[in-house]
Amino acid sequence: MKNIKKYILFFSLLALLSCEEDSYKAYTAPDDLSDVSWLIGLDPNRPNIDAKFKVNIDTYISFFDLSQGATSHQWILEEGNNFLKEGFTSSDTLSKFINEEVGLISSDSKAHILFGKSGITKIRLVNKFTEEVSPNVSEDRAAYVIVNSSKEEDEHVMDVAFLFDVYANILPAFSVLKDGVEVLNVTETDIPNINDESTWPVIEVEAATGLTFVDKSTVGRPNRVTWLIPDGVPSQAGTLAQLSQEVKFYKLGTYSAGTIRSLRQLQIVNGVVDNAPVASVEKVIPLKVKVVQSSQPFVFDNALKENENEVIEFRVNGEVKAFSGEEANFTVNVKNAATGFDQDIAVQTARVKEGNATFIELILSAPIYNSDVVTVSYNGTTILSADDRSLAPFTNQKVQMYFGDNVLPANSWGSFEPEGGGVNNAFATGKYFIPGGQGNGQFGAGEEIFTRSTDKSYEGGASMRYKLPDIAIPTVNLFGFGLADGPGGMPAGTYQVSYWVYIEPGTTLTTFRMEFGNPVLDYLYFDISTIAKGKWVRVVADAPAVIPVDLSSSDAQRRTTLRVLAEDNPGVSGAQLMYFDQLSLIKLEERK
Repeated sequence: MKNIKKYILFFSLLALLSCEEDSYKAYTAPDDLSDVSWLIGLDPNRPNIDAKFKVNIDTYISFFDLSQGATSHQWILEEGNNFLKEGFTSSDTLSKFINEEVGLISSDSKAHILFGKSGITKIRLVNKFTEEVSPNVSEDRAAYVIVNSSKEEDEHVMDVAFLFDVYANILPAFSVLKDGVEVLNVTETDIPNINDESTWPVIEVEAATGLTFVDKSTVGRPNRVTWLIPDGVPSQAGTLAQLSQEVKFYKLGTYSAGTIRSLRQLQIVNGVVDNAPVASVEKVIPLKVKVVQSSQPFVFDNALKENENEVIEFRVNGEVKAFSGEEANFTVNVKNAATGFDQDIAVQTARVKEGNATFIELILSAPIYNSDVVTVSYNGTTILSADDRSLAPFTNQKVQMYFGDNVLPANSWGSFEPEGGGVNNAFATGKYFIPGGQGNGQFGAGEEIFTRSTDKSYEGGASMRYKLPDIAIPTVNLFGFGLADGPGGMPAGTYQVSYWVYIEPGTTLTTFRMEFGNPVLDYLYFDISTIAKGKWVRVVADAPAVIPVDLSSSDAQRRTTLRVLAEDNPGVSGAQLMYFDQLSLIKLEERK
């Protein structure tokens, strides 16, 4: 039988790295091989989302042709790309090493190729052999096209094109709005310089008002943006590309607006990692913000919270002058339904927060717990803003208590990431609530009402979907998992329970519930009647979950069930669609 020579191309992605050529000097290809194959040096844990290699513009890749038996070969480039001479390092200016002598075609066995144009481009390798060759490569990583495999006179020609998606340099573009009116527009080609700060426009805003920063970046295909505005609130905010960000200013004075950081990051698209090359570019925002005295009353700004150290802080709409002796003008009431506790706790110290004079801090004379309901009132008149406005009194404002971390493992069954369930069937699609088509609630053939889905997710790549056709809500209609699944089980205690929920517009469900234990130990209800549709919203159960005993993965009581029942949703009809993600259980501090 006639031998067919094997033609091996070793193709190594070394973008932004020096070419370690010495690693291949000792390579000797086999003499007697049977087909054509390619070994491609890509990270197998970061698969391409499509059949193209993805690289940044102005980076290079080194190609090594290790074929045996070829009578000739050529590397062929498209206009805009260039061959590089030997001798460069990754820290060199690569454009200085462009090999002008070879143009777009090189017959060298090695080819260092600089990608100089964005978009889809091809690198062709044309080899000729005295005997026939045939490909033998993995189709799931086939980022190449065999342009031609044919006989040419007495030689066999193998013409292969490797496909690259070359990402342009990111060029941030953005605008700034005040009260909906554009006050600054910076295009992709504008390059503001901090040295020109004295020439920048100055926009005047009243204390506690702000500006809207709008990302318009498209060149380079960024997918994230971070606004870095040191004197604004928030001082650092990240969003998906093309979204806007509201920033308020509280401190009197004139400040530089900050910078925009436009990024291309790894992301998950339809459950698959898109390994577009990462990149990050910052551009200064050529604007100065002058914060002036507010024409509005000096008031509490609806941001009142407990810090981890039990200090209560709240923000006001302006900077606060240093003060003392105001403790008696604050009333802090603490209630705890589980213990019947209902008392005022004296304020030991009231002060301006160090480092940020738009906050007032309250240190209490007794401990508080995150299972408490805490409210704060103020009835004084002598706390002044930096522009001499008196802080207006307020009554019974609720404190956002400090909660610890979710006790459930991250990126695991509580967020529906593992396909097929987590530990010990943390969720199991196909086992429950499969109506037979008439909505009779019996198990049988039909589409699952609850199922793991990659259609939408709050974080990660998956969520739990609830999809009900235009039928009555079935009696058997649940999704179950083992709450204690995991190495440590679940310690006894009281837990705040929440989900992130996405309700599709047109869905009219008002309530879902969770049941703890088998038999049932506790019910929790989640009110979704008034939450916004078409966006992810965090929904907290109407009451804490009480787990009376330590649960292990072997306890029958560990069973937890998510249900949507007709009795909780009176009058609801029609098709329903919503998604659940990021189940969170946060242990509450019990008041003794």
